[in-house]
Amino acid sequence: MLPILFDMHCHVDLMQSMTSFCVAAQRERIGILAVTTTPRAYSVEIERLSDYQYVKVSLGLHPQLISERFEELSMIERLIDKCRFIGEIGLDYSNNFYRSKEKQKRAFEKIVSWCQTTEQKTISIHAVRSAKDVLDILESHDCTRNNACILHWFSDASKQLERAIELGCYFSVNEYMLRSPNGLSIIARIPNDRLLIETDAPFISEIKTATRLRNSLSFCLKELSVNKGNNIVETIARTSAALLL
Repeated sequence: MLPILFDMHCHVDLMQSMTSFCVAAQRERIGILAVTTTPRAYSVEIERLSDYQYVKVSLGLHPQLISERFEELSMIERLIDKCRFIGEIGLDYSNNFYRSKEKQKRAFEKIVSWCQTTEQKTISIHAVRSAKDVLDILESHDCTRNNACILHWFSDASKQLERAIELGCYFSVNEYMLRSPNGLSIIARIPNDRLLIETDAPFISEIKTATRLRNSLSFCLKELSVNKGNNIVETIARTSAALLL
């Protein structure tokens, strides 16, 4: 039976038991894009979760970890040809991580360039205070032409939002965005067929169970229906299924 809800950015490896969590999520009919923060985590997760039809594990190297994990780029290069799903990757220029900016850019550009050498990929991208550089790199490699690039929890309401839309990016939004004026202003400008929902679990509201996951996703759909119209639920499900299944 196909999922009825889709979480397009979830850290299942941070749950108390990733396998038990995924069993419960499938029972709740939730499809999940399970992002990882390092390729070592990906290798463990793909081995344990490969039998879960609607849980798709993505190969990632989180920008906040680049300063200590830069050498793991070689693992990304070895694995990427076999991966349809990539994430979490990107750039983070917040105060705690700005010092690794140049190293982050090198890593992100390498991964984006490798994504261009194989079949179409679904890519979940972190872009904190770095939207221009993220979009510059995606554009320079024409990455959105061959891949589905999802900007996760995008918070830049400047002209970079319009640029991302023009490039063909998708946007995964969560309950925090739907509770903030800035988030709502961004969501209002995103075309309906580019919208996806996410939880970023367990970081939002300390989501640790599949029931809480379902509740968060259902809240997002309810609020989006109010803001974007009732047909948004079907549109998001259709877009999510095309990118995940």
